[in-house]
Amino acid sequence: MAKNWADLLPELLELCSRQLLLEDWFAFRSVCSTWRAAAFEERFNVPWLMIADDIFADDRRTNTEWAEFYSLFSSRIHKVVMPNAKEKRCLSSRGWIFTIDMGSQVHMLNPLSRAVSRYCDGIIKLPSVHEFSSWDPEDYEPETRYAKFVLSASPASSPNYMVMVTYLNSTRLGLWKPGSEEWKELTWLGDPVLDVIYYKGQFFAVDWLDEILVCDVDRPDPTAQVILKKPLEFRDHFEFCQMYLVELAGRLLLVARLAQQDGATSGFRVFAIDLEARKWTELESLENASLFVGFNSSFSVQVDENRHAIKPNCIYFTEYLPHRDTEGKEVGIYHMKDGKIEPFFDEKIYIDFSPPLWIELDAALYRSDHKFK
Repeated sequence: MAKNWADLLPELLELCSRQLLLEDWFAFRSVCSTWRAAAFEERFNVPWLMIADDIFADDRRTNTEWAEFYSLFSSRIHKVVMPNAKEKRCLSSRGWIFTIDMGSQVHMLNPLSRAVSRYCDGIIKLPSVHEFSSWDPEDYEPETRYAKFVLSASPASSPNYMVMVTYLNSTRLGLWKPGSEEWKELTWLGDPVLDVIYYKGQFFAVDWLDEILVCDVDRPDPTAQVILKKPLEFRDHFEFCQMYLVELAGRLLLVARLAQQDGATSGFRVFAIDLEARKWTELESLENASLFVGFNSSFSVQVDENRHAIKPNCIYFTEYLPHRDTEGKEVGIYHMKDGKIEPFFDEKIYIDFSPPLWIELDAALYRSDHKFK
């Protein structure tokens, strides 16, 4: 029998790691290089679905707030500690959760790891974003005004990350950098922005007219300008309900969600955008990859033997439709091959002002210099 825990057989360590909850698995990996190598990653290297709102509850015995995450790998719901998130709107980017309260105060944390590194210490407080809001309070609650928060990089890997925020049905864009005491508003006089992505060192956005914008964030007064418009052959032939920007294998994709009159998803179209050639090309297949789109910053996943829980050549989508008479949520899988839509996650999701979110594991958290609370 091994006298040193680090000398346990790799097979035994792997067997132990398979039995752990997610937060315990992260702690297991950080013990030493031997345990790190033995940690069974297959359960956790696929996206998770965070179920919002009513699932936040205090454990009165420990005064702990929990959230529920659905695992694509195990098809099971896991409870994860989520401090500072009860009764707040939640959005996500790069595996990090942004919480917004009634006063438009923003916090950021990584719920699946609770990572602490030399660049971040658990929960990160951002300045309030209320100064950009000019809404009719009868139409929107303060915390539901914000559509997306998009990170340029993981806060666990670099102190130089940036955050951009978009607003519902608005041309407004806000930019924040660590150390700043306030958000900067980007000057954009065009149509409302639907999505934002950080791609090859720059923020890009897409607006209601399907125009691609580039954001200049290095100026004292950041701006956005159109660099590419939808080609004539694609105009007036179809209408999009929502647009998403996604990076796939180094390429920038524009994903268009098509909708029925009641807002329910009817299909998707995917375009590869060549910014240098200023060209759109419609894709018929994603090959051995799948996309995850919704109220998270959208992302792609290459499907291989370690991610067999994900179906290739598919678009996994969530949508929040508060104007509908139904539960107000959609979670489904769109198959690129035949255009069929498959329901995903059969259990009822109770929605108030937070949508269900796709959560990806932050690759930076696999570095050995990270600690976990």
